[in-house]
Formats: sequence, structure tokens, C-alpha cells
Amino acid sequence: MTSVTTTDGISTTLGQYSGITASTIESLLQADSSYVAKTKAQTQITTIQSQQTAWGDVKSRLTNFLTDIQALESDDAFNTKVATTSDSSVATISGTSAADEGTYSLKVDQLATNTKAIGGQVSTDKDTALGISGTLTLKSSDSTSTDNDSSSTSVDISISDTDSLDSVVDKINAQTKMSGIKASLIDNHLVLTAQTAGAKTLSVSSDSDSVLSSLGMSSDATTTTMGQSAKFELDGVSIERNTNSVSDAIDGVTINLSKVSSDAVTLSLTNDTSKAVSAVSTLVSQYNSLMGLINDDLDVGDPSSSDNTQGALVGDSELTRLQSQLSSLMTSAATNGTTLNASKLGISITDNDGTVGFDEDKFKAQLASDPETVKNFFYQSTKSVTGTTTSESGYAASLGSLANNYLSDTSANKGVIAVKLAGYTSSISSLNDQIDKFTTALEAKKEHYVDIYTRLDTAMMKAETQLSYITSLTSSTSSSSSS
Repeated sequence: MTSVTTTDGISTTLGQYSGITASTIESLLQADSSYVAKTKAQTQITTIQSQQTAWGDVKSRLTNFLTDIQALESDDAFNTKVATTSDSSVATISGTSAADEGTYSLKVDQLATNTKAIGGQVSTDKDTALGISGTLTLKSSDSTSTDNDSSSTSVDISISDTDSLDSVVDKINAQTKMSGIKASLIDNHLVLTAQTAGAKTLSVSSDSDSVLSSLGMSSDATTTTMGQSAKFELDGVSIERNTNSVSDAIDGVTINLSKVSSDAVTLSLTNDTSKAVSAVSTLVSQYNSLMGLINDDLDVGDPSSSDNTQGALVGDSELTRLQSQLSSLMTSAATNGTTLNASKLGISITDNDGTVGFDEDKFKAQLASDPETVKNFFYQSTKSVTGTTTSESGYAASLGSLANNYLSDTSANKGVIAVKLAGYTSSISSLNDQIDKFTTALEAKKEHYVDIYTRLDTAMMKAETQLSYITSLTSSTSSSSSS
């Protein structure tokens, strides 16, 4: 009797005599308590995976929301300045977050320059050894001297006969911090430049005349140009500085001088409201996106409908709590330390679904009226002497604290979502272990059923064979008697 094994591992010959087929055995297994428990566990895994995915989506949206919150904790969101100048070829202006708005009149009388000593042209190639040795002594009023007089500490540069022009330049520049002098090569002319602009002294000497002459720095070959300070008038006040980038005339403001001008140029700084408006608008949009996702996850649908579809996280207390807290904080009535609230800044609920809108005109009006108070409404912090933040408050700080409570995922601090996701992973692993046990039990029962009914088929086949033999024998005997 030819036997073919099916995909369920049961021979197709089973049941030819007993009538118990592979389908019968599968029906028996499906009625078994292990099969029911296995199916239930598989359904649970599908549900948990759906919840796990839903919380993963909430985590992603909440992370984006936190990023938008943190943008409102930055000074740059509120104190970024728009800088303008009537002639950028003469001067430009920039300001830090600490700079006040203002318009200034500037006239540049003289630009700052650096003292330079330019040596004569050296005939030897810059990469070729000069074949000289001795000590080159450099001194400038920019060197790091601790002396109280006007003289500066000398810096000695050792020159060996293997040095080239290039290596001498490298040796001088290695000591720039001490000497206040930087070296360069221009068409094989050694150029020494004082690092700071202004009327700085600069001298070069040596214990060997051949060192100076070989470097083109002998007194008759060297041309020295004395530097000068920048001189300008700012709102009629005459100012002199040893730099063309002046950052100490007005708090938080840097003025860059580029060209002498006979006429005054106008420089101005105004607060850039566009960044703050954009930051709040983005926060509101991300909030609505996040809350839309949460509402869908918690949606009970239509319980009276036979084919009702519910959200993946219906009844989840942690998500319900997040929904409630977010809604409360987003439209908070007050923030400590200011007289403002979300509504006064144009942040308010616009419909029965809890959608939050943003009135840009109302926000801009408050920002123009009192930018510092608006900034403090969103975020204030206290720092220690080391610069570490010790306390935070404000609208953004409160929202950020809530978001971090859910998003934190460190070894020392597991937030709500991290705990949730870890719980789902653990549950799925446990259910898979149970499914493996149920599968093993069902395989054993299937083998048992196959064995029993295979033996029954075998016995019935033998009985049929014996019956056929006896019938055959009886028929043969009857025929003999008749004859």
C-alpha cells in the first residue's frame, strides 16, 4: 500500500479502513485545550504588538514635540538680532542675545593696522638649506612679558646650518604666542608681523651678522612699517581701538570696520521676531499632530456597532494621563514669574476636539511690547557658579519636564514609555515560550493519534485480508463438494 506524507506530517493512507483521516486528527487537535490556549496566546501577541507599535508612534511624535519645546528654551529664539548697515563696505554690525535694539551713527577715520618688518628678497630657494647658524632674537610689545616697563621679553630662535627659509618661518611661528610675532614668506621676502594691531614695536637681531643677511633682515635691507590704531566716531563719541573688530564699545555688540569713510554710515540692530513666531507655530502644529495620534489610539469607536473598530490603546491609563496633562499644560492659565499666560500669547483651543490654534498677531504684539517677559514666560533658569543649571521654570520647562518623564530611557531613569515597551517585549517573550510548550504538547498528541489510528487501520486491513481469505477458502470448498 503506497503511502504519501502530507504537509501536516500525516500519511494519506490513514483512514482507508477506519475512516479516521488527517482532517479528523486536525479536528481533534483543534478541540484540544492546548490548541485553544495556543491560539489565545497568538491573539494576545498580535494585540500586544499592535499596542507596542502604537506606543512607538507616540514616542516618535513626543520626541519631535520635545525638540520643538527645547527650541523655545534657547535665547536665540527670542533675542536673535537683525543687523543692517547703510554701507556694508565701510562697516557691519552684529549682536548677541544680550544686545539691546538700537541705531547708531558711525564715521571711520582710520583703520587699525599691524606693525610689519619686511626683509629683502633672499636668492636661496625657500626649501634649500641656508648653511648658517646662530641665534635670532625677536622682540615686540605684544610678547607675553611680565615686566612692568615698556620693554618685552626677548624670544630666541636657534638657527642651524640645515635650516631653510621655510623651516625658519616654522620656528618663528612656533614661538608666536611668546613673541607676539608671526612670520610669513612673500616672494622669498621674510615678513614679520606683530599679532596685535596698533603702534606696536617689533625688532629682530642676531648674534651673527650672517644670519641676518642670509634671511634678508639686516638693518639696511629691512623696511619696518609702524602699525596704527583704529579711530572712529560712534554717535559723536571719538573712540580708538587696536582692532578693526570692536566688541567692547556697546554691550553685546560687535562692529567690524572695513574702510575709512568721510560720511557717517547708519548701523542698526532690531529683534528678529520671526524665529520666535516660527518656534511657537511649529510647537503648536506638533502638539496637534501628537494629540491627534493619541486621540486615535484612545478612540472607543461605536460600541453599538457589530463591526466596531477601536484604537490600539483604548483604556490605557498612562496614555490617558499624558493626554490630560498635555492639554492642561498647553493651555495653562499662568506661568510662575510672569503675568502672561498661553491665551495672552495667542495659544488657545479653537474647537471641541481640543485643537490648539496660534494667533500670530497677538503673539507679535506681546513680543514687541515686552520681549523679555515673553522670553521668561517660556523659559527661565538659574545656574550655579560653574554654569550648571540648578532650576528651570516656565511654559516650555513644564512641557519639557512632562515629555521627559515619558521619554527618558537611561539605566538610572526609565520613563513611562521605556517601561511600557520593555513590558510588551517581556510579555511577547513569555507568550512565545507558552506557544512553544503548547506546540510541543500538540505535536505529541498528534503523534499519539496517528499511532493509534494507524494501528487501527493496520488491524482492520489484516482483518479484511483474513476475511477475504476465509471467504475464498469457503467458496473453494463449496465448489469441490458440488462436483
